[in-house]
Amino acid sequence: MTRRAVVLGAGGFIGSHLCRRLTGSGWTVTAVVRHAGATHVRRRLSGLPDRLRLVEGDAADEDLLAAVVDGADAVFPFAGRSGAAASMVEPSADLDANGRGQLVLLDVLRRRNPAARVVFPGSRLQYGRCEWLPVGEDHPQRPLCIYGTHKALGEQYHRLYWRVYGLPTTVLRISNPYGPQQERPDGAFGLVGTFISRAAQGRPIQLYGGGGQLRDYVYVEDLCCLIELAATVPAAVGQAFNAGGPERTTVRGMAEAVLETVGRGGLHDAPWPELEEAVETGDYVSDHRRARDLLGWEPQVTLAEGLARTWASLAPRLAS
Repeated sequence: MTRRAVVLGAGGFIGSHLCRRLTGSGWTVTAVVRHAGATHVRRRLSGLPDRLRLVEGDAADEDLLAAVVDGADAVFPFAGRSGAAASMVEPSADLDANGRGQLVLLDVLRRRNPAARVVFPGSRLQYGRCEWLPVGEDHPQRPLCIYGTHKALGEQYHRLYWRVYGLPTTVLRISNPYGPQQERPDGAFGLVGTFISRAAQGRPIQLYGGGGQLRDYVYVEDLCCLIELAATVPAAVGQAFNAGGPERTTVRGMAEAVLETVGRGGLHDAPWPELEEAVETGDYVSDHRRARDLLGWEPQVTLAEGLARTWASLAPRLAS
């Protein structure tokens, strides 16, 4: 029997890749986007099978949610805002996007479809500054930014609805995702995309404070594999999983790898902007053994391969 999924925020970076993954696995997908006619949405969702249905609207609209979740086997609430420093500038907007929307969805599911599996996209920023590496799921959560705080709040909403109402929820604390089509409608990119964009345009990659912080980066296709497992494997229900990459490197190491991949560009050391420095967490490396042990998941795409694929996808647009 065909499984049915609802992807909220389907026009976003992870949401669009997830739609591609699910339709390729045979799911029928209802993709909820804020602006169905936006150029980036059309580009990201182009070429998908007929079993994807596009719905335009606000992912926190109770009436819309009630209409789309009926009969769904899984719901993926990936609509929201990202950015540690940006969340400190507009904290209320971040709460609406990353907190309130999750609560509205969960309460609609409680009433309309309490059997649907739900996978919540948390963040490594929930942990704050790390006391040890690699970071397991039992590490204390002391976020340093509003975004991380609201992700922790969203996680608690999902855990509460699992404990009290039995909604089968799962949480992923995602490290640093990257891959093709990461650019946003305003022209901004994630960290890796920003580095690639600057290198491709011959501008130096800015490194704050030397770029010595350790990170692990998870390629978006590996991440979507984990998301699907989290929605289908029974052992995932009620659990939280770290979602990290297969290797660690410093931010400077990532920048150097980008320069080698793109074949041009340079590095520029710069002092920390005040706000960015205040919310900087320092070293972070994921311990994702729980996902391996319970779900059979391991990230497969190396950093070199992931950068090559990402550059190949961005090069035509950056060169134009």
